[in-house]
Amino acid sequence: MVLVTERFTTLAKASMRGNGVPDAPMVVLPKTELTEYVDPDTVRAVATEAVELIVAQLRESETTQAN
Repeated sequence: MVLVTERFTTLAKASMRGNGVPDAPMVVLPKTELTEYVDPDTVRAVATEAVELIVAQLRESETTQAN
């Protein structure tokens, strides 16, 4: 599972290819500027969405492996 901010998706994809895992699940988080120096509710919303995406990727991975 790769967690990366929007700004670094291209670099992350290149790194994944270089490390032999081009199809690793990836969760893209918002730009850092959107989560720095903001109120706790905004950070909480971003974190909640990220966790939901991570769980969805893991479940998808389980389903793919089961088939």
